Amino acid sequence: MRWWTYILLGGFLWLMLSWFASSVGLAEDNDTAFTTNILPNAGTTTSSLTNSTLDGVQSGSTGALTNNSTHNGFTITCETQVSNACGAAFNGELEASHDMTVTASGSLVGIEGDSSPDGITHTSTQIKLNGGINLNSSISVQNCEWNQSAFKCGSSDGAVDSYTVTMKVLDADENVLASSTQIRTTDAGYNLNARSFDDSLHYNGVHANKYEWSWTGVDGSESTSVALRGTNLLGAELELDFPTEDYEPLSTAEIKSINESLGTTNLTESEIWNVVSGLEESISEKLNLETGGSVVSVELNEETMEVTVYTAKAATVKEVAKVQEVVQTMTKTKTVETMKKEVIAEVMKEAAKEEPKEAIKEESTVAAKPKEETKTTTVATKEESTKEKKVETKENIKPTLTVIMAKVDAKVKNPVKNLELKNLITMDRMIDSDISLVAYNNTVFYIPKDIYLNQIAIFDNRSIYKNVDLVQYIDNDIMGIKIKKLNEIKYQKNMLLLQIQELKNG
Repeated sequence: MRWWTYILLGGFLWLMLSWFASSVGLAEDNDTAFTTNILPNAGTTTSSLTNSTLDGVQSGSTGALTNNSTHNGFTITCETQVSNACGAAFNGELEASHDMTVTASGSLVGIEGDSSPDGITHTSTQIKLNGGINLNSSISVQNCEWNQSAFKCGSSDGAVDSYTVTMKVLDADENVLASSTQIRTTDAGYNLNARSFDDSLHYNGVHANKYEWSWTGVDGSESTSVALRGTNLLGAELELDFPTEDYEPLSTAEIKSINESLGTTNLTESEIWNVVSGLEESISEKLNLETGGSVVSVELNEETMEVTVYTAKAATVKEVAKVQEVVQTMTKTKTVETMKKEVIAEVMKEAAKEEPKEAIKEESTVAAKPKEETKTTTVATKEESTKEKKVETKENIKPTLTVIMAKVDAKVKNPVKNLELKNLITMDRMIDSDISLVAYNNTVFYIPKDIYLNQIAIFDNRSIYKNVDLVQYIDNDIMGIKIKKLNEIKYQKNMLLLQIQELKNG
């Protein structure tokens, strides 16, 4: 896996490209446990139509896959059925018609994984998951049923077909904490011509409790009369990486240090994780939009403030060069700095929305203590003021960018239209966010302090090499003397050879 590291300095994301030739994954020092496939198809025989070793997706049964049905533990859905079905299961694959989504979800708690290199088995718990997780998706696909495919197969017709992998991390209440969507149109055939892809979703925050994974195949011809013209899913796996140790909350000093690095002053631990995850998602979306999905994931280390960009193992030289080009452009335009401000503003806005709930909770707690009636009155006034403000600005409040993007993915299946719409939405949100960032224009993020005042003049007038120059040093050097003698011997040898030659010539 190729990767680059960028460094956050002085509260400002400075994209400085560094190249590392070796492959890099998660740290292998027994602090991370790695699971096997956690999707419901775990253990299913690998399809004979793929060149990968991924678990297969088709179970023993074959035939039509209708909307809201299940197959091998997956839920099958679609927007448009063709011949009364979303697609079909047969011959070791799940094949889409107009569109078909294959979904799986489950708990992240109670899953076994082995640490490396000691090989000890660990079981995920909520307190371990609070330390941050990775979801690693792998798929094998066939995509040759469109008219320009180099591996034409089946009823190939129409524009290029697409296939999308979506991963989500949710809390116990089904709230989406992080998500990743990768749309691809890469040409692919069967057997040696099948293609495999790896995607990763890294979530730094707390409360990760459940996952949702889905694969969507779309027929580029958008046919509503001819079935099975879409992409085929041949294999799929999802693996979880989780900490082996229980999560320890950030200390006050750590929270203060991270706030300083982010250029903020009072973000809570939860808000810090929201900023970290939001920034990772924003950078990943930007890079994938510009590179056609070449980036697997983006990871921000909250302690070192390094941003690591991962590309697929199978990324071509051209794809890697494109990622490098986009990164350099982002460096020049300070795009990531803008993203950071947007994410922080979004997190603070969300935190402000939560204040009424906290006020209600505090009021109910204080109400049980008759001696503190003054506090109850104060809280009630604060709640009422917050409600009034919320009503006044309700029309101006927009849904979060993550929610909007999720709706776009759910409604717009055409990959080209999907990316165009997301781009427009992102640009619109960036324009809107300029207004919300005005408050930061005159914000002092750190207090300047001169630390080199009244310095004592410290110097030494003594001469270390008194009465010694370079020529004298060389003349007295052992190696210098040796070289000088060798040169003299060589000179004398050459002179003798010349004399002998003169004697021979008479």
